[in-house]
Amino acid sequence: MERKELIILGAGLSGLSTALHRGGDYLVLEREGRPGGLTRTEDIEGFLFNHTGHWLHLRDPRIQALVADLLPGGMVTVQRRAAIWSNGVFTLYPFQANLHGLPREVLRECLQGAVAAAVQRAGRKQAEPRNFLEYTHRHFGDGIARHFIVPYNTKLWGVSPAEVTAEWTQRFVPIPDIAQIVDGALGLSREALGYNASFLYPAEGGIETLARAMYARLDPSRFLMNTRPRRLSTAERWVEFGGERVAYGALVSTLALPDLVELAIDAPDAVRDAARRLRCSPLRYVNVALDVPRPLDGNHWIYLPEARYPFYRVGSASNALPGLAPAGRSSLYVELANDQQASEPEVVASLAGFLKEIGSIEHERQIRFAAFREHPWGYVIFDRHCADARAAILDFLASRGVHSIGRYGGWTYNSMEDAILDGLRTAESLARPA
Repeated sequence: MERKELIILGAGLSGLSTALHRGGDYLVLEREGRPGGLTRTEDIEGFLFNHTGHWLHLRDPRIQALVADLLPGGMVTVQRRAAIWSNGVFTLYPFQANLHGLPREVLRECLQGAVAAAVQRAGRKQAEPRNFLEYTHRHFGDGIARHFIVPYNTKLWGVSPAEVTAEWTQRFVPIPDIAQIVDGALGLSREALGYNASFLYPAEGGIETLARAMYARLDPSRFLMNTRPRRLSTAERWVEFGGERVAYGALVSTLALPDLVELAIDAPDAVRDAARRLRCSPLRYVNVALDVPRPLDGNHWIYLPEARYPFYRVGSASNALPGLAPAGRSSLYVELANDQQASEPEVVASLAGFLKEIGSIEHERQIRFAAFREHPWGYVIFDRHCADARAAILDFLASRGVHSIGRYGGWTYNSMEDAILDGLRTAESLARPA
């Protein structure tokens, strides 16, 4: 049986980063025809689409240096333009810090609720919130919860926020203090809150340009494309694919945890039970081309919390980088709600109505095409079973020398930078003596 020092499952950013930083005798198995994973870019009639919004946020100096080295002068810094469309008006993102412009009765409800929540937090010590619904009401008040955070996240996950813990919130849900909320309600603040106030993006070619630059530093003979692993023995340390088995010294997997457990022929029943408890919303979206130059009032993305729309977010990569669409035209990615089902014609009709409502198009004929896409793994649902189930699986894999990394390999909610960091840190751990 052939043996490799390291086998890497998946050539997304985590897998590419592992190979780039580890080197040596490795083999990468990738089920698609080219590397990149969910950072691959799709070209439809000259419109470049990613798997919804893929904006690069860099905080770690090592990843900043790596990207600068991979694409010298090839990245553009973009200041975020994001908004919420609700109650027939635009407000700035994040909703909780930019209430100005809402109808008076909605503004009053949101502001009164935020003040009441702040007073309650300042009083006697409260128990930790049991779920994201309680977390939302505690930090933002009843009005902000009702008008944005609860309905928006229900559409995104497809389940009530009462089923979700607050485990994932620390970095991704901006929490303004009461002074910021009041200033935002009065229109006195334009502070850009949140981790994504600005972002980087390749000047050409879409986000896949980054993955291609990483792959260009690697030996293509060490990659097997269009190759899907069929079975895995964590005890005997081999992977089976294409009718052959290859032994390994170490295994790095970027597959979704449930898929990896299914591959493992020797996973205990307790681990298989844990994998069945993991929940994730699917990623359902539409790539749309428009015969207009700058839709969405120029915003890069818009959040839509109201149930009357069968989508929760509509973004335009070409608003950030016009070269992603042919001259005089533009692109959209439309993320479909998971708490409701609508047919493709219903989605397109609702989208056309929304775009006319906000003045982006005058007629549905200006929608050039709408290409529907789906991926089984979207947003991890951090329910009450998630942390224990994930830990049980990862502990078992670690005991067998298997490193499961990346957004779905680690079963978490993170960024592209985190994916690259996962590969770097894993490569470093593999280089250390056992």
